[in-house]
Amino acid sequence: MKSRIFVLAAAGVACGMAGRAGAIEPVDRLKVSVGSYIIEHDVDLRWDSETVGTGSDIDFHRDLGFDDSRTDVFWSLDGVLGEHHKFSAFGYRYDSGGQRLLAEDFNIHDSQFPVDAAFSGDMEVRMAGVAYTWLFHRNDRSAAGVGIGAVRYDVTADLAAAAETGEGLITAEERLDEDAWAPMLRVEYHHSLGERWRMGGQISYVKKSGGDTSGDAIDVNVHLEYFPWEHFGFGLRYNYNDADLDFERSRFTGKLNLKNQGPQVVATLRF
Repeated sequence: MKSRIFVLAAAGVACGMAGRAGAIEPVDRLKVSVGSYIIEHDVDLRWDSETVGTGSDIDFHRDLGFDDSRTDVFWSLDGVLGEHHKFSAFGYRYDSGGQRLLAEDFNIHDSQFPVDAAFSGDMEVRMAGVAYTWLFHRNDRSAAGVGIGAVRYDVTADLAAAAETGEGLITAEERLDEDAWAPMLRVEYHHSLGERWRMGGQISYVKKSGGDTSGDAIDVNVHLEYFPWEHFGFGLRYNYNDADLDFERSRFTGKLNLKNQGPQVVATLRF
């Protein structure tokens, strides 16, 4: 619902601004953006072990009480060389924590987290990437391109639980620390709406097969920018990211699904 409202608002502004003269360029020679990301995220994990066997399928929010919404920071850097070569770097991070009495037993790696145990945990996810886009279309009002790049996912989670039984205190503790690089394909479009407004969007697809880590991800965002000054302005974005990763190590196997979506408020410096 939020994404529909955002897209409709952007479309309305686009219609209102389309007739303005002296249009801003659709892409900048150099642009630096920093913003606040209101993330609604969903994390699912299965962490197998050679000793315990197949791990439990766990929803971090439903089963472990982790936060499902956070506000964190993201950044991006874009530059254009010549008429058709665009380079980008970007990244964001978020952390989340949870506390609750477990409603059922969970097998996580080499440990069993028993029912009614007092659980506590925290998790940090960092994503960063670089990309090159060939702008096959570019004029004073619009630009479109296709590109390649690479994305790095870095996930850290600390999980602990303690329960009192007739045999005394039982504790369980595990730490997940994984990172993976994956190649990326992307399509992007930018359109000037007048002297001070422009909008655009991009779709990226990440795929990695074989090796210790495999999986795929899709990232979609749309944005609307307003520049009350020549070199400084503000923007609104809506971003959706869904990553499915499978890990295969000598010490464990498992899978991790990350879903993030939400609006972003951006401050941009352009040259």
